[in-house]
Amino acid sequence: MNVMASPHQLRALLEKFFQQRRAAEQRGIPWALDFWTWLEIWQSSGHLHERGRCRGQFQMCRLGDVGPYASSTVRIDRMEVNASEAQAAKNRIRLARQQAACAAAEAAGITTTPST
Repeated sequence: MNVMASPHQLRALLEKFFQQRRAAEQRGIPWALDFWTWLEIWQSSGHLHERGRCRGQFQMCRLGDVGPYASSTVRIDRMEVNASEAQAAKNRIRLARQQAACAAAEAAGITTTPST
């Protein structure tokens, strides 16, 4: 592990770790990283100093935007890539819900006609 930080810098990084963990928990996403593992992932990426939520900055991304934040399911990538994957995942979920609703309606003998 390459921890070359002052106590003040470590405290700031710890706060960023807690902020990200809280945000994941608020979104209902399981969190399976301790601080040192989280820091190692960021340091190994070489992009810790470019971490952020703006275009061109880097984020911790879950593979396919599914599953927990865990060392085996995350990577560091640009915000634009992460946002694109998140949108694709939302579209997959929406389509799956629509298909399930149609299947349930069909099983109940309810027919629908497309609106024009």
